[in-house]
Amino acid sequence: MAITPLINPRLSKRLPAPLARRPRPSSPDVSVPKPGADPAPRRIASNFAAMSAAEIVCRGTSVAVTLSLARNLGSAGYGRIEFAFNVVFWLVLLVRDGVEVIAVREVARHPRLIRPLVNHVLAVKLLLALALFAGLVTIASMTLGAGTDRTVLILYGLMLLTTAMGIDFVYRGTERMGLTAFSLCLRTVVYATGVWLWVSDATRIVWVPAWLVLGEALGIGLVWACYTRQYGLPRPILGMRFIRVFLHRGRSVVHIQVAQTIINSADLMVVGLLCAWSDVGCYGLPHRMIAAILTFGLIFQQVAFPMLSRSWRQTVCAGRETLNGLVEVVLMGLVPVAVGGSLLAGPLVRLLPEEYSGASILLAVGIWRAPLLTLAFLYQTTLIALNRESIGVRLLSTGAVASGPLVAVFCLLFGLPGASLAVVLIALGLVLAGYACLAREGRQPAWHHHLWRPLAASLVMAPVCLVLARWHVLAAVAGGALTYAIVIVAMGGLKRPGIRLILCRSRIA
Repeated sequence: MAITPLINPRLSKRLPAPLARRPRPSSPDVSVPKPGADPAPRRIASNFAAMSAAEIVCRGTSVAVTLSLARNLGSAGYGRIEFAFNVVFWLVLLVRDGVEVIAVREVARHPRLIRPLVNHVLAVKLLLALALFAGLVTIASMTLGAGTDRTVLILYGLMLLTTAMGIDFVYRGTERMGLTAFSLCLRTVVYATGVWLWVSDATRIVWVPAWLVLGEALGIGLVWACYTRQYGLPRPILGMRFIRVFLHRGRSVVHIQVAQTIINSADLMVVGLLCAWSDVGCYGLPHRMIAAILTFGLIFQQVAFPMLSRSWRQTVCAGRETLNGLVEVVLMGLVPVAVGGSLLAGPLVRLLPEEYSGASILLAVGIWRAPLLTLAFLYQTTLIALNRESIGVRLLSTGAVASGPLVAVFCLLFGLPGASLAVVLIALGLVLAGYACLAREGRQPAWHHHLWRPLAASLVMAPVCLVLARWHVLAAVAGGALTYAIVIVAMGGLKRPGIRLILCRSRIA
């Protein structure tokens, strides 16, 4: 069955005259490859390396900025910016991921329609961002009493407009992610530099969102400059047919993205509504650190999706082998992080001011959401690859709906640790439910065969971490990681056939 593009090729005849007369730009993504050439494995490897390196730089810098803000702003000031950022982040998700995921797919399928597709997508994103920003300003003016809180939230809200102007999806769809990676690094460097130079105490709190928005604008401007040089200046066009088709095809993607975001951040929102700003800051600091770890899990989920889709289309055995290899990688990478985070939570938090002392138990409990949510989202991705996305949407929607009330009840009963525990329980429930759904399809992974090695190696790692922590926590982290790696290699962990299997699947996909 033929695939109908979002943009009708005949629309190109109705473009404005200057665009219609402009000669078609030559780009490598639309050229015909030479016979015998197979650039896919090299392109996949280079794109993954570029995006991974960018994420490492961005997340590492973000953690450093977070620690700096926690010291300079205090727990109450940090709570204000963390709460405001998470409110806007939910709205940014609707503008970015709810639209761009489908746009990336259409660009990859129909590279000759990049210019009309960008024009239509920009119009939809701008219209949605303006509506959300207007609503945010109205609600902030009616509900927030302090002028500083209102200003911080509205400045963060400007990210809706910068996100709407983003056209990174063009280079992700055409598999030229080097520019996207450099743009991400530029945004983070500008933001970090501005915060370190300008935000020295709580009186300068409004500069935090201001520098974040400025960094976003510069990074997006770089992408615009490259796009304009190759394709010409975008001209937003709002078409009703495009909106209808886009909403129909993107409905499930929007549901999944929104549900995942709610599960990841509903606890902080509930804490922000029920507790004082100082408690929000104490809770938000470990929450941000755990979110940085979860980002790599989401990247892993995106990279795994093409492999799973291709393998499930071949044979059941091939799909099960691929999923087993992916589960093995997740457990072997994140189980020691969770164990080490629980053991070293106290020494890590002691590096911060005394007012964050209560964050150690929050980090020790909340760190377990990283392996559980990553595994749960991997199972949902597998269901989507099986063309069972309706089941995945229902599971994630159930978890998202239950997260708010459960976090609120646990927070009222057990305080801030109860909120962290509630998210861990929700993640565990999603893992079990996803496994049960795969089992009904006869394609469940043999995860228990992959769990004993990382658990055994983590038990050997634990005393090393505790002993070295008496000297310095960074020595404990490095020594524990080295011990874990040596034990895993000695036990024959992730063997070469497993690595070759995953690489082979990625090249095929």
